[in-house]
Amino acid sequence: MSHETNNLYDFDNFRLDLAEKVLLRDGEFIPLTPKVFETLQVFVENPGRLIEKDELMQKLWHEQFVEESNLTFNIKMLRKALSDSASKPRFIETVPKRGYRFIAEVHKKAYDPRHESERLDFQAPQTNSRKNKRFLVFPAALATSVLFFGFWYTRSGNLDADVPILSTPFALETLTTNGKTLHAVVSLDGKNLVFTQGMHEKQSVWLRQLDSGDNVEIIPPSDDFYYGLALSPDGNTLYFVRHPRLQEGRFDIFRVSIFGGIPQKILSQTEGWISISPDGARISFVRCPGREDENCSLFIADAADGQNEQKILSRPRPFRIGDNRFSPDGNSLAFAVGHSETSANEFALKEVEIKSGKERDLTSQRFFNIRNIAWLPGGRGLLFTASRLSPKNYRIWQLSRDSGEAVPLTKDSESYSHLSLDNRSNILVSTQVKEDFQLQVFQMEDPSVNRILAAAGSVAYGTNGKILFSSMMSGNDEIWSINADGSGQRQLTNNPAVEHTALASPVDDSIFFSSNRTGEIQIWKMNADGTGQTQITRKEAGAPMLVTPDGRWLYFHHSLYKTIWRVPVEGGEEELILDKRKHQIALSQDGQQAAFPEKQGSETVLALVSLADGQTSTIFKLAPQQTELFAVRWSADGESLIYVAGTGEYENKTLWRQPLDGSPPQKIADLGNERLYNFCLALSPDGKTFAVTHGDWKHDAVLLKGLK
Repeated sequence: MSHETNNLYDFDNFRLDLAEKVLLRDGEFIPLTPKVFETLQVFVENPGRLIEKDELMQKLWHEQFVEESNLTFNIKMLRKALSDSASKPRFIETVPKRGYRFIAEVHKKAYDPRHESERLDFQAPQTNSRKNKRFLVFPAALATSVLFFGFWYTRSGNLDADVPILSTPFALETLTTNGKTLHAVVSLDGKNLVFTQGMHEKQSVWLRQLDSGDNVEIIPPSDDFYYGLALSPDGNTLYFVRHPRLQEGRFDIFRVSIFGGIPQKILSQTEGWISISPDGARISFVRCPGREDENCSLFIADAADGQNEQKILSRPRPFRIGDNRFSPDGNSLAFAVGHSETSANEFALKEVEIKSGKERDLTSQRFFNIRNIAWLPGGRGLLFTASRLSPKNYRIWQLSRDSGEAVPLTKDSESYSHLSLDNRSNILVSTQVKEDFQLQVFQMEDPSVNRILAAAGSVAYGTNGKILFSSMMSGNDEIWSINADGSGQRQLTNNPAVEHTALASPVDDSIFFSSNRTGEIQIWKMNADGTGQTQITRKEAGAPMLVTPDGRWLYFHHSLYKTIWRVPVEGGEEELILDKRKHQIALSQDGQQAAFPEKQGSETVLALVSLADGQTSTIFKLAPQQTELFAVRWSADGESLIYVAGTGEYENKTLWRQPLDGSPPQKIADLGNERLYNFCLALSPDGKTFAVTHGDWKHDAVLLKGLK
């Protein structure tokens, strides 16, 4: 669908601004989800015309397959926002069995967005409620050529006009299109791009000459997995972080000439975030031993051979150190530090002086996560990719080093990850990330009989044959329900927050779910139709796991400590039940036992423990050749453990049944090599079907020549 971003539309006492993506009624801002906003846009651009259902769904969802119930829900939410009635419509008329017509009189007003006075007149309406303004965004289509998007961005008042990337109109060119470019870095002279190719298959490293478009393979395909790239200041040496795909342990840092040769290993036991100093003499990197007193540490060493290691700073658990970058003068490092365990804004952007170790905040703002950092020329500011209260929508932000003000430069629906800037700030290379995870339901006895139902994250079985799942279909992470045959899809929550991990109570129609709408992860409760949403936890929070058979207690997995807690189902004091830190854990239906993977030497086993005393009662070995466990659940009859295991993070995932009588594990189904979400496995109450959410993230490199 086309978006005329320089137009205002007035109808009745409403005003719609497509540039700001805002709907107002008598000057008051009306919140809409992105998809509902798009629905309204289609209507006001086609007033009085009957829009067939198929046409409307194609405009809103393009080539995606969605149920007609999605459109019905959008219309319902739009009518609610407009205070409209289906029986006596003032705005949206339903034409039975055909579609919809927007019947209000619409006045279109074109304006030049550079005329600031007109924009300010709109932004400060009669009620003077500008402080309540909410920006709403919609997805923008990408092509393989340069595109100019019609979205507005917020800019810092003290940006230097001589930084080309910040003073040039927004322009974007896609460099890769197969979704398999995890890492990309541009040379400082802006002539070459180095990028990885491959995801689950063999990976390789390539060099592209940006002027000619010629591509040359630097490192041939191998079974190694790449975690980071960096180029020397002269652009002649590539530093990369990689690790053999199926081996345990941390990662190694190598260096190699971009003209070819044998890579030289210079450092071991590192993470993927590396940076090269402006003089090319030093490399910064991160190690994460995962101890309580030292979860992660930031180091520097000689870039030529990894000698003369120097620890700059450390952080205890749960804090981790992420991306880091030498300042343009080489005297300090900007680094990201924090954690995302509670789904709160706990990530900070800091700077440390290398010689003294003195730290300071670069900004007082905090983020859900900060992925990547790039210094602007002269060190007066930075660009970085970060999200706030969301694990999925990462924007490009600009930070003034002097004022500490951080503002988002992008407000489109794209999510940006890596950043690499040339030395004149003419071009910026980034990677865009899109999630592609699907909810798939299998027959337990014959897994070849299966069906994909929806785009989804976490999954659980509800009551009356319903399946509960989280999804970004509305533009935000929400809780949805659907029938096992794909019919009856329904959105249960509608909030800009991240909401996931639903659990249906077996004693009534209550649904418990996780939400960070209060600013951190808490557990909420609602009715089966989404009404009556109330907060259950107050101090400790996590993912709901079990409602006890008597209906009194809700057990949950603590998001920060990874321990098991319980709380009364109507809310109250939280209690610690099992003080064992486990990322994957399952509870028996009677609330008496827990099962989780743990290490015994180099071997992963499945342990069964009593919740009463925390003592291990049984140890089960994983199925042969299975080295990693991704999910474990208790069977409906309580006689088996069902788990997903594989030979590595991306390899040969298989569903197994482990009988509690100690007999050998039984293979149920092959699930392939796709990535699995947390809470990715659910078993039906009757034991006849199981549901899995799996898929992957698509990564492609893009070239930006302007952010204005």
